[in-house]
Amino acid sequence: MSTPLGKYLDRLKANKTKIADIIDLKRQRVSDLCNKESTKPTPLEFYKIITTAILLKNCPEEEFDNAIDEIFPDRPKADFLIEFAHLSRETQFIQKHFLTQKVIEEKIGMSDGKISRLGSKDVKEVLAVELICFIEGLGLDVLKTFKEIYGEVELDKD
Repeated sequence: MSTPLGKYLDRLKANKTKIADIIDLKRQRVSDLCNKESTKPTPLEFYKIITTAILLKNCPEEEFDNAIDEIFPDRPKADFLIEFAHLSRETQFIQKHFLTQKVIEEKIGMSDGKISRLGSKDVKEVLAVELICFIEGLGLDVLKTFKEIYGEVELDKD
C-alpha cells in the first residue's frame, strides 16, 4: 500500500526510479519510503526526493509546502513563540534561542529525551516530520531552512 509520500509522487506522476538515481539513494529505499508505512524519511531524504520531483516536473518552489501538507497532514502545528507574543521582538528573538529540549519535544510530538539521544547508538537521526515541525514552530520557512542545511538541489544538465 502506498504511503503518503508514494501517493504524492504518484499524483505528480514522478518517476521514482529516476529520482532515486539522481539523488544517489538506493532504489529499494525509495520504494520502501513510498510503500511501507513503517519506513520514515530522514529530513535529507525528504528534501532531496521532493525537491527533485518538483524540479523534474517543472513545478514552482511553492509546491514544496504543498508536499509537506499532503504528506504530513496531521503533523503537530507547534508555535514555540506564541507564549511570548506579548513581548518585544527582541525578547521573542532571544526566547526563540533558549527553548528547552522538553518544550520542543512536547510541542512537536517527539519522544521524551530524543533530542538528548540524537547521535547516540539509540537514535541515529531525527525524522523529516520532526525537523519540519521544529522549523515551522520557529516560524521559519521550511524550504529555505532545508536549503541552508543541505544546500541547493540541482539537476544535471544531461
